[in-house]
Amino acid sequence: MSTSVLEKARELQNQARHIAEAQKDAAQQERVVRRIDEVRGALEKAIGQVGIAGLLSERTGLSVDMTGLVRAYERFESKSRGGLPVDRVFTEAQKALETCAKDIAAAIRNVWAEWARTRVSSVSSARFVALAPAERREAEALLRDMRGHLERRIIDGAVIRSFFTAYADIQRLVEHAPSEVPPELTELIERIDAGGLTLRDLRSADIELLREYDQDVWISVTRKAD
Repeated sequence: MSTSVLEKARELQNQARHIAEAQKDAAQQERVVRRIDEVRGALEKAIGQVGIAGLLSERTGLSVDMTGLVRAYERFESKSRGGLPVDRVFTEAQKALETCAKDIAAAIRNVWAEWARTRVSSVSSARFVALAPAERREAEALLRDMRGHLERRIIDGAVIRSFFTAYADIQRLVEHAPSEVPPELTELIERIDAGGLTLRDLRSADIELLREYDQDVWISVTRKAD
């Protein structure tokens, strides 16, 4: 669908250009060029949204309805077959394209919000506790980035690409982390991270739990000076 829409949009742009070039009267030509520029600006915004919808489809497999752009082209084409369109035809085309751009952008937001929310929900932050401290902080930051991209009101190519990069990086980090992390391990690591613990504060079962999930390698033991 996106290829067909882009072809229609380019045909619309080419047809408008030919109309402008065909005018010999200076006043008429000035008016047509001005109208063409207005339509072109609206068209470029619509085409930009088509490109974002194409990227979204490429990354997620989900499609966005863009038939409104095809209808706008067909209407403009039918109104300009008899020669130079009147101002009203240009105005209608401009408004139709502006509406198309807004509708496509809204559709992208809706599709994106549902899809991205599912991906964010699929990330189990409980697994982060089994990561090395630096990797844990990185994973937490990446998850915050994903949530931030999810809440964006304007979805563009940069948002989509950044979200996918963050999601892929989290998957890489947790690839070897245990899929099920017991709550007692989470609580124990949070106690250790808070600081102030001594060996007396740790039970044998605590140490065995750390070893079972390969967390003992991240724990340093030092003798107090006093």
